Amino acid sequence: MKRKSLKTNLIMGLLVANAAFASTPISEIDELVLDSVDYIEEETDFDLGFDTADYLPEDFDPYKMYVDLQAIDFIEEEEAFKIKTSKYLPEGFDAFAYPSHVADFNYIDALDEVKLNFDTKENLPEGFNPYIKR
Repeated sequence: MKRKSLKTNLIMGLLVANAAFASTPISEIDELVLDSVDYIEEETDFDLGFDTADYLPEDFDPYKMYVDLQAIDFIEEEEAFKIKTSKYLPEGFDAFAYPSHVADFNYIDALDEVKLNFDTKENLPEGFNPYIKR
């Protein structure tokens, strides 16, 4: 009995050790990993055809902050939109309300005719035909 439990414990110990070592990956360089590719970056000088120093102020530093962003007064969001829209909307209007009835949904049908109540003939020249190329 002791011999069987010893064999069982030994086999279980080997399986646990094998599982522990199986989780550690072998460190090989993968040829398909883009991070392992070395890129050569060329520094190219752009010739603009003129000297930019002639057009910049004296003692110009491109890394110096010439504008103090803390001095700019920004409009707070609450103050920006204090328009009273309630007089233009119907009573009990809630923009965030969900439709409660099927009839509350407005569907746009592509086959519906749209009438603009606008006669274009009054604004076009006589004999105008949009299908004739001139």
